[in-house]
Amino acid sequence: MRYSLNVKSQSVETSGIPKDYRDAICEYVWNGLEANATTIAITHTENELQGLSEVIISDNGSGICYDSIQDTFGAFLASQKNALSLQIKSKANQGKGRFAGFSFAECIRWDTICDCNGQKLQYSISVFSANKNEYELSNTTPTEADTGTTVTISSIDHLRAEQLSLEELEDTLLKEFSWYLYLNKDRNIRILVDGKLLDYTKYIDTEFSAEKRLGLDGVGLTINVVVWKEKISEKFCTYFMNLDGVLKGTDTTTFNRNTVNFNHSVFVRSIYFDGNGGISLPSVQDAENDQISMEDLSQDRTFLKKLKSEIQEVINDVLKAFLSAQAGKAVQEMIGRKSFPEFSDDILGHFQRKELIAVTQELYKLEARIFYKLKPIQEKSLLGFINLLLQSEERENILNIIESVVQLTPTQRKDFSDILRRTQLGNIVETIHFIEDRYKVIESLKKILFEYTDYANERNHIQKIIEQHYWLFGEQYNLVTADQRMQRALEQYLNILYGADAPETVLSPDQEEMRRMDIFLCGARKTEDAVGDVIQENLVIELKAPKVILSKKVLRQIEDYMDFIRKQPQFNTQLCRWKFIAVCNEVDDDVRARYSANQAAGKKGLVLSVENYELYALTWADVFKSFDLKHSFLLDKLKIDQAAIAEELSQKAGETTGRETVNHLSAEVLLS
Repeated sequence: MRYSLNVKSQSVETSGIPKDYRDAICEYVWNGLEANATTIAITHTENELQGLSEVIISDNGSGICYDSIQDTFGAFLASQKNALSLQIKSKANQGKGRFAGFSFAECIRWDTICDCNGQKLQYSISVFSANKNEYELSNTTPTEADTGTTVTISSIDHLRAEQLSLEELEDTLLKEFSWYLYLNKDRNIRILVDGKLLDYTKYIDTEFSAEKRLGLDGVGLTINVVVWKEKISEKFCTYFMNLDGVLKGTDTTTFNRNTVNFNHSVFVRSIYFDGNGGISLPSVQDAENDQISMEDLSQDRTFLKKLKSEIQEVINDVLKAFLSAQAGKAVQEMIGRKSFPEFSDDILGHFQRKELIAVTQELYKLEARIFYKLKPIQEKSLLGFINLLLQSEERENILNIIESVVQLTPTQRKDFSDILRRTQLGNIVETIHFIEDRYKVIESLKKILFEYTDYANERNHIQKIIEQHYWLFGEQYNLVTADQRMQRALEQYLNILYGADAPETVLSPDQEEMRRMDIFLCGARKTEDAVGDVIQENLVIELKAPKVILSKKVLRQIEDYMDFIRKQPQFNTQLCRWKFIAVCNEVDDDVRARYSANQAAGKKGLVLSVENYELYALTWADVFKSFDLKHSFLLDKLKIDQAAIAEELSQKAGETTGRETVNHLSAEVLLS
């Protein structure tokens, strides 16, 4: 049976029907959601020529009610289904959406099942492009099937099948529906394209998006802050809706979008916006531009003021969490830009750097605008200035400087002041524990090397300790290998340099290949030479038992290591510096003579220097004294009691003697 609309076909064409096929498909999806569908499937069929034959949008909603077909379908620019008027737009489609398929096709058919007064009826509606102001209505047929509607769009002449893939539709669908899917996630609403689920988490950052349910003056409300993963063109707005999702008003949030990429929207849902509780709000259609500002509401302003305060609190909580996560990334980017000052490689430098990172992160979380659009020199100067204040007695002035730039609330001021005190105290406490732990290692080594010389050996005691505590020879090194054939050691070194791309070079035959190097370290940090070239520094350590005197014979062994590496072509580069160190308790006269011969170089313990290769002969006393000198400032400032540490170790050793004591001390160090 054929029916007519009370409008000409030309009027339909000029009414604002979507031109883009993706927007047209969105209209049919919205129709399904307005009918309370929980699953909407977008599929297509191809013709014999592998062209697009049909686009099909199916839903499991309530269907199109047959009894009111003239009021809903037959009246153009009038629609009873306007609950979902948002679409991050505030306009109901007013019945126009049903004609959206004519943007790319000639025929649209609706096959629908509805529940009419307890009886399920099945029927179809068809509209053709040639006569848009007419529609054909089939007879109804009783059915037991579930309600729902399937829209079939056919006679398509300019779309390809690949244009109906999820990859092609995803961006449009996410921008249009992600907010709705997120707000209604408890209903498990699904949109599928060719069986593939549309994932709203690709567009919404669910880690930071938050929901708060509250009662305000006896009125139940749900506040959702949605954080977008991408920039949005709209203003950051609060949308006020009733429980059915009908948009009742909007208000802009107070966040300045020109600071950090905190792209967000706020959705407030409540029965309050239906006009309950003595509040009467005009409908969306009656409002100018379909928008109602909260400032225009004349009734119950006290309630609305309270609501705004609650909304701002939720936004602030989400923003704080968001900035906390962004702060770490922002600081790492500052480090990557070399905006951070240079710190020494000792313990003090380590903790100073750690403190500046912590304070900068907190400062970023407090007010990211401080770092917004700073030029490199400005950023470097700011961080350098903050670091100077942190290392002085004027660290509290950082707060005063911040307050001269941004206005802090009393809570923010207290929080940041606490952070300044906490980081300082935390660093002091952590530094004390750090140094104390290291001195326990040193004191244990001293006892093993100096008091129990006859019972300690190179392999089982000294080497195992140094493997775990190679910081004794420099904070800047990473352990490559310990006690392995040189061949294998160098293979591991190549892997560190090149990873999976390590050259498969066969090392030149050499009798030293099968010798073992005790400790092989490579530089964790790059250094620069006198002309500014970046240098990779490596360290090879030869450890000897306490009873062994560092002699010409011992030096000859490590010289052989050096000569072997110098012969390998893959290591023949001036951009690598090699240090070879032999360590014993004592040195003989020959070694002392070599000290004198290399004194002009100004490097303690140097006995041989060839190109970028250096050989050192050190006593354990030299190693321990070097540590003391490097950390003398901290030792004096922190009042580390070395004697007490030594006494504690002696007490732990108890009544043990000889080899038993050495084993006990080694075990204690290895467990630390």
